[in-house]
Amino acid sequence: MKSQPASTDSSEPNHPGYRLALALLAILLCLASVEVLLRILATGQSQGLQHDRPQAFYYPDASRLNPWGRDHPDPLRIAVVGDSITIGHGVQYYDTYGMRLEALLNLNADQRPAHVRIWATGGDSTRTQLRYLPDILSWEPEILILGICLNDTENPHRPEEYRKWRQAALPPPPPRALAALLKYTRLGTWIYQQYANMRSGRGYHAYYRKLYDQQYSGWEVFVRSLRAFATTCREQHIAFIPVIFPTMDNVDRYPFTWIHDQIGEVLRTEDIFYLDLLDLFRGQSPQRLQAIPHVDPHPSEIAHRQTAEAILHFLLANDLIDTGFVPQHTNMTHERIWQFIAGFLYDVTTVEGEEYRRLQGPAHGHTTPAGP
Repeated sequence: MKSQPASTDSSEPNHPGYRLALALLAILLCLASVEVLLRILATGQSQGLQHDRPQAFYYPDASRLNPWGRDHPDPLRIAVVGDSITIGHGVQYYDTYGMRLEALLNLNADQRPAHVRIWATGGDSTRTQLRYLPDILSWEPEILILGICLNDTENPHRPEEYRKWRQAALPPPPPRALAALLKYTRLGTWIYQQYANMRSGRGYHAYYRKLYDQQYSGWEVFVRSLRAFATTCREQHIAFIPVIFPTMDNVDRYPFTWIHDQIGEVLRTEDIFYLDLLDLFRGQSPQRLQAIPHVDPHPSEIAHRQTAEAILHFLLANDLIDTGFVPQHTNMTHERIWQFIAGFLYDVTTVEGEEYRRLQGPAHGHTTPAGP
C-alpha cells in the first residue's frame, strides 16, 4: 500500500512559510508598538519641564563692576584670562567663576578688598590669549589665573585642520532621501540617532587624540605659550596659576584623564603651580554641570560656583593670598575650615610638618569666628 505524499499546503501551521510569516508579523507588531510608545513619550516630553536657561543675558556697565576694590588705593588685583568658559557662555555675568571669586574674597569686613578683572573672548586659545598681556601688565596684578580648556591646543595658525577634526566629531546628518523618510517614524529616527552618536563619539575621541599628539604643531604652540605666560609672570613678580577644566559632558565616565596628565607633566617640568579641576568634578552629574545638558556643555552656574570656591581654597592653602581672606562667617568651625583648605595644597610633600599641622588647626592667630 502506497503512503500518501506529505502535504505542501502553505496554510498548515507546521509549514516553514507559515512560521516565517508569523515571525515577520510578530516583528512588525513589535516595531509598531515601539513606534507608538516613542510617539507617546515624545508627546509627554513636549508637555514636560522646559530648560531653565536664561532667555537673555545681562551685562553690567563698566562703572558698576568691582564695587569693593574700585576706589581702594591698593586692592588685591587678580587677572583672570580664558575663553568662552571664563567669559561665562551660557550663564549670567555675575555667575562666572571670576566674579564669584571676587565676591568670595570680599566677604570680610575691614579686609583689604579684592579686585578681579576678566580678559576673555569666546574661541580664544592659550596662544591667542598672549595678546592680553600688555594690558594686564599695565594693571599690575598680583595674581594671574589662566583658564585652560582641553581644546586650547588647537593651532590658531592652521584653522582648516582642526575645523575638519571638529566636523568629524559632530553627528552626521542623514542623506536627503533618508531624512524625508525619518520624518514619519520615531523609531527610525531613534535608530539613526544611535548610529550618528556612535560615529560622532569616535570622531570626538579622535579629535582629542590629534590635539594631544605631541608631534602636532598645536601642542607645540600650546607649550610655548604656557612658557611665555610663566616667564612673563616670573619677570613681573606675578603669581601664575593655570586652572585646568575637564570637559563637562562626561565627567561621570571621564575618558581624558591622560590629557590632564600630559598637561600636568609640562607644568610640573616648568615648576608651575596649577589647579586641576578634574578631581573636583569627577563623578558628578553632567546634567547639573552643563549649561544646557546634551546641547551646550559649557559650565553651568553650579560648575562656576564650585570653580570659584576651589580657586579660593587653592590660593589660601598655598599662601598665595593673605589668610585674612578666609571667610569669617561660616557654618564650619575655624579648625574645620583649615582642614578643608589644606586639601588644596599643591604639593604636600614640600610642606614642613609644623606648617602642615598649622594648616590642620587654628592658624595665624585667628580665633573661631562668630556666626553671621
